Formats: sequence, C-alpha cells, structure tokens
Amino acid sequence: MLRQAVYHRPRNNYAYFDREDCAYLMLRAGRGDLSSLELISFDKYDPESTLRREIMPLYLSDSLFDYYRITLCPPFRRVAYYFVLTDTEGEVLYYDELGFHAENKHCERDAFQLPYLNHADAVSVPAWAKSAVFYQIFPDSFAKSPSHKPAVPVPQWGSEPHITKHLGGNLRGIIEKFSYFLELGITALYFCPIFMSNSCHRYNTRDYRRIDPTLGTLEDFKELLSLCHKHGIRLILDAVFNHTCDTFPAFQDVIEKGEASPYRDWYYIRSYPVIVDQEYRYERFSFERHMPKLNTSHPETRRYLLDVAAFWTGLGIDGWRLDVANEVDLDFWRDFRKTVKSINPDAFILGEMWNDSQPYLNGDMVDSVMNYPFVTACEYYFLNREISTREFQDLITARLVCYPQPAVFAMYNLLGSHDTPRWYTLAGKDLQKVILSAVFQFCFVGMPAIYYGDEAAMEGEDFVKARRCMNFTPQGDGEALRSLYKELIAMRKSHRVFSEGDFRWVELTPQSGDAPLCFQRSLEEEHAALILNNTDQAVCLDPKELAARFPWCEALEKAARLEPRSYRILL
Repeated sequence: MLRQAVYHRPRNNYAYFDREDCAYLMLRAGRGDLSSLELISFDKYDPESTLRREIMPLYLSDSLFDYYRITLCPPFRRVAYYFVLTDTEGEVLYYDELGFHAENKHCERDAFQLPYLNHADAVSVPAWAKSAVFYQIFPDSFAKSPSHKPAVPVPQWGSEPHITKHLGGNLRGIIEKFSYFLELGITALYFCPIFMSNSCHRYNTRDYRRIDPTLGTLEDFKELLSLCHKHGIRLILDAVFNHTCDTFPAFQDVIEKGEASPYRDWYYIRSYPVIVDQEYRYERFSFERHMPKLNTSHPETRRYLLDVAAFWTGLGIDGWRLDVANEVDLDFWRDFRKTVKSINPDAFILGEMWNDSQPYLNGDMVDSVMNYPFVTACEYYFLNREISTREFQDLITARLVCYPQPAVFAMYNLLGSHDTPRWYTLAGKDLQKVILSAVFQFCFVGMPAIYYGDEAAMEGEDFVKARRCMNFTPQGDGEALRSLYKELIAMRKSHRVFSEGDFRWVELTPQSGDAPLCFQRSLEEEHAALILNNTDQAVCLDPKELAARFPWCEALEKAARLEPRSYRILL
C-alpha cells in the first residue's frame, strides 16, 4: 500500500455536510491499492451503542488515485470516524487523525471528527441552480431597440466591436428579443455589468446604483426582470467590487484632495499626488490605470459596497456573478454572502475564478465558480485533440473531486465568455468539434452555460472580437448549432438525471478502434449514458458488453458502432 497516496482531512471537499444533517466523506488512495475500505463511525459521547461499520464504495479513479465516497446522516448531528484500509496483498491498516496504525488501540480517541453539523456552516447551494441552463449576455452587443435614444453617439449596429467604445445595445432591445430566450429554452440569464460606466464593457463602474444611460433606465430593467420572473427565468448581475473607474467620485476626491481626502483609505495609494498616468501611484486591476483597486477591508468601503448589494438584491434579482473574486479579501465575501442571503436565501452567488477555487466553496462565500479548468480540458481534448481520452478523464475527474458535491452540481460549465475567443473560432470552424464539446457539456455534471451567439456559430479571434453584435438569423453551421442547443436544453429539462444524477465513468472494451469516452448518470430509477468517439476512426463495441453495462436501455443497436467523431446518448 502506497501510504503517501492516502489522504483525508475534515472540513473541505473530503468531509463536509449539508442542511439536511448529512455528512459526506471521501478518502483518496493509490489507484488499485485497496481491496476494501471500511468506515467506522460513532457518536463521540456514546461510542459503544452508536458504532457503525460500513464499506465505502469506489467513486472515481484517475491515473494515480482512487477516490472512495460515502454519505452519513448521524442522528445527533455529529460524527467521529476512522478508516480501515485493506490492500490487495491483505495488509490491514487503521487510519485516524494521527496517521496509520497496524492495530486499533486508540482510533476512537484519535478519530477524525465533524464535531457538530451546524446549519450555519453547511455547504448549501440554491436548489434551482442544479437544473439551470445559463445564457450570458454582453449588453452592449446583444440587441438594440431604436425606441431608446443612447446617451452617447454609437456607430451603425453591426459595426466591429472596440475595447471601450459602445455599439449601442440596450435593455429595451433585450426586452423586444425576449421570445428568443423562450424559444431556446434557457432558464437563467447572466448579465455582464449594466451599471453606469464610461466604457462599453462596464467593468469600470462609475455609479453602482444607476443603470448606464446608454442601456436605458431603472424602469427598463424592472420591466425586464419582471418579464424574466413571469416566464420562470432567473437573472443575475455582475458585481465589480474589486475596482472602480478612475472617474468614480471617491477616487476623484482622492485625486483632488490627496491625503486630506476622506476616501484615501478606500483605495491602495502608494504615493501622492495621485495622477492617472502610467506611474504606479496606486494599485489597480492588473496594470490598468483607469481601474483603481478598492480596499474592501476598509469599513466604509465595505459598508458602501454591501449597501449596493442589498439594494439590487432587494430589487428582486436572483443572484450575483463576482468579478475578479479571487483578488478580493475573503472576509468581504463572507459579509457579502450574509448580506445577500439575508435578503434572498435563494440568491445564487457565482465567483469568477480561473483556477482551483476550493477555499471559496465551503459554504461561507460563493455557491459556484466559472469553471475555466473545464474549458481548458475541453479545448485540449475536443478542439486541439492534443490529449488522450484517459488524460481528458483525469482532468475532468480532478474537477469532480476538488469541491463539495453541492458546488460540483452547480458548477458554471462554460465553453466561452466575454473574456475568451469564440469557441467556434478556436475550433477552426470545425462544426463537429463544437458539437462534441457541446454534447459533453450538456450531459456532464453542473450547469451548462452559453455565451450569447455561441449557439449561432458566431466568430471572434479574441475577447474583443467575440463581442460582436448578436446574429439572430444564423445560417449553415449556425443554424445547425442552434437546433442542437435547443435539443440539448430540452433534453436536460425533460430528464432530471442530467441535472441531479450521480456520475460514473464507464470503461468499454472496443472490438475495433480506440476505447471511446463513456460515462453514466443515475438518479433513482432513471439512467442515461454518453458514448463519444473523438477519433478519426470508427469504433465497434461488443453488443453483449453494452447490454451488460446498460441493461436499462432498450435501444442499443446503433450504439454498437460509432462513426468517427460521433456520439450516442442513451436514455
């Protein structure tokens, strides 16, 4: 047994609990090392009468490790536990908080613990998130209504986008195109910033309480929000609390009054006088001199931003996406969550993270994150085809085991956003690559998210060009993709197994060709599976093996042969 491979620790993705008083435990071991894993659990105040012995089932495996997982519902909302590991050669080891032991002498005393399952500390995500299909809108580029007169001159609709200059999209235009969301079938909208700013992207806020006049009015927004809720669509807004615009009144006061300004501690000032130039006189988002970084640990700054969050949450929005969330102090996000959830416990909080985000997903900050590692894995496998199926499975398995399950089932699984080139462009306009990645996205665990226009095969070689005006009448590949997305959304809405079902990789032995990518989703008596061939050769599978693996599926004939770069969804 490779002891170095064994890992467990409470109060993270390896041991957590929910508000239903259930605890979720996971242990990692070297791949193929164990013949069995037993969990011994008990109440610390009454070990004798509460002792339970259970075999922990294997959950997932990657090239290096096996992951075992089990759910407990302790009757008194507390649990102590240790593990009994048996390897393939018959060696037995006891594993508790102090490490490995050949004998069980003190495991009850030195057991791992979840001392008490306080609801306030539980990992909890709004129930609606699991079944959500998100659609992200860049408001400046989605739709333009001539009935709204823009506050600044805008070019002809359809002009090439610019990093800061407006194209003229507005809220009234989105209202007039609302039927598009209903036809597509999406259930949630994420809006890039809509607050007053001096740029088209609005990630440099000038007034957090005012709708940007170029977009419309507060009444326009209220009408749009009401329309969403009337049709069962959730709406979340973008919170840019890491930095402001350099024209934000508080920062302008610092420029004018220097060290005498009452707002000097709202920012990280390095030297005076404060001048908006290339010299690094104040900390910024990246090195952008027009985006001074806020000091969110300063009490007055924090109070102001939390009041902003309370205002819009109280207006009825369904949650927030947090820009540059991993550069803001953690204590601020804890207060942010308390503020938002106190007004709307069902509000969804989504963090912008580009890397491993485990510290943020323990139930006290965000509910979910933008799953950019998922994007990377899909790009490597489906678009570039530079990694094998086994390597892709390892990358995806890492996403499934690194967070608590409530967060995993609410991961914002995207293929593109306002910060990336268009997926269709990255695919070299290869329609089949886009189809395979979209099918995987919608069959996988988590919330599928569409960046506006990706369903219409819109192009964009960088994040600016990816902000072109929306194409509502696609042809060719765009028409085919939109039909596919409608089918995939309808499938998820018709089959709960795709939003709530457990996940398992399935290893199939091909009679010819390479082994396909395959996984199964299961929820009570409902099952579904995806078999996907990402190679340029046909794959032939054994019908008897398919029947043994998927006995619940009556239509397996066509799944026995997969043409190059094709898939089968088994229902």
